[in-house]
Amino acid sequence: MKYLGIVLLVLSGYVMAEEVYYCSDNHRGVSGFTKKDGQYQRQGFIEKKFKMKLQDDGNIVIDNPAMTSGKELYVCSTPYNGTLPKYKNMKSCSYAFNNGNYFDFNPGNGRYIWFSGFGYVWDNTDDVSTQIGTCTKF
Repeated sequence: MKYLGIVLLVLSGYVMAEEVYYCSDNHRGVSGFTKKDGQYQRQGFIEKKFKMKLQDDGNIVIDNPAMTSGKELYVCSTPYNGTLPKYKNMKSCSYAFNNGNYFDFNPGNGRYIWFSGFGYVWDNTDDVSTQIGTCTKF
């Protein structure tokens, strides 16, 4: 009987699997600013579709063909440090290279917001954008 407990404990690590989602920006849910003629001006952006993995460690990997590696790792935590039960499953994430990109995700309803804003503050060259949308589990 004691061996059954050990076997179940070992196998429990294999039961957990990464959750894969297919995500899509909402129509008219992408906006921000782009630099034109030396000034940042309001701009609409084309909606994106992408695949996202919610890893076993709670972090998120987004497939992004625009990146050299094709993947972006977002390091996640629970909002309010997990002190409010209604937020216990939600993810508040920042890009692993701490470049000002953020991704918040609610697995319960599939909604996300993705924000990129470092260019305006740091080097005054990159676009600033906010995307909202939903993800569906594969």
